[in-house]
Amino acid sequence: MRSDQHTFRRVSSHRRYLSVALQVLESITNGHYSAGDRLPSDRDLAEVTGVSRLTVREALLALEFLGVVQVRPGEGTYITAHGGRSSVFDEIVGAEQVRVSPEEVLEARRTVEVGLIPLVVERATPADIQRLRTVIDNSEALVEQPGRLGDFVHLGLLFHTEIARCARNTHLTGISTALVDLDENPLWTLLNAWAMQSVEARREQIREHHRLVDAIEAKDVTTAQQLARDHLTHLEQMVLPPSDPPSGE
Repeated sequence: MRSDQHTFRRVSSHRRYLSVALQVLESITNGHYSAGDRLPSDRDLAEVTGVSRLTVREALLALEFLGVVQVRPGEGTYITAHGGRSSVFDEIVGAEQVRVSPEEVLEARRTVEVGLIPLVVERATPADIQRLRTVIDNSEALVEQPGRLGDFVHLGLLFHTEIARCARNTHLTGISTALVDLDENPLWTLLNAWAMQSVEARREQIREHHRLVDAIEAKDVTTAQQLARDHLTHLEQMVLPPSDPPSGE
């Protein structure tokens, strides 16, 4: 018999709904729940995670926006059969209630992170390179652990923070860090986790991070900038819906 007490854990982060949503994604990724399965009730989820029922509902609403679950009034919440984005996803990511849309986050990251590369390449020390490789190694250790999806996503975002630190510019590092901060951009964090559900997606992220550090260590600004740009473009393709073609085409 499936035990939800061993699947979900109590939440300590003040961004509680996001932590609950990440746990649901983890439980799907590790096979505890499959397409068509019914999740525990709001009350049960609230009890095992130590949050309010309102927080649970916020988490499920966020997952429903992504098309991960379907809330059926009077029946419960079910894992979707296809796991694709919901029909309202396009509206949600650009809605006024989203403080910063994922598109804006990506645009800002592309401008800031790619722009930082010349400073990073010039100023990164051997100790910096080792620190970056340690973050990658820690991430790689989690690739085959679907129950640690949230930790994998956190380390992936930490990697970009650590790259920014190599530039040794407090203001630019602060800007770059804010762009990958969970509390500043919670929807982005959830989208990132959604995109990293498959083992292959996690492996590809590791490969891309390795290649970027190799270019930084080799002091190759041109290659490092292109790799940083390609990495963000790949991420954009995974988490955002394709743009509609111009009318008349």
